[in-house]
Amino acid sequence: MRPVKIDIEQHGTVCVFRITGEVRIGQPTALLRQTCREKIEAGERNFVLDMLEVPWLDSSGLGEVFACYKRAREAQGAVKLVLRGKSYSLFTITQLDKVFEIFDTADAAIASYS
Repeated sequence: MRPVKIDIEQHGTVCVFRITGEVRIGQPTALLRQTCREKIEAGERNFVLDMLEVPWLDSSGLGEVFACYKRAREAQGAVKLVLRGKSYSLFTITQLDKVFEIFDTADAAIASYS
């Protein structure tokens, strides 16, 4: 298992988290929680979580993605996802695809904020 890494890019008013590695209980979910909180405290409101390089996330990872969504909503913002494969399947099985806007590319997700 490779360690989780979050690279952050700013595209106007949209903050993109490019996440790589498995988002599981422990350090990976703690990193996502901390990153999301820091950005919201810094005034960011609109996020794209690019998870194309996330081969798997467990229930804790799923919960942390939802918690980030909830924090952003409380700050009058939004979280949109970029997913494929097993990660996408997990969101459809849990019906979270009805909660999140899910895109094939980060560019499409960023453009949807316009």
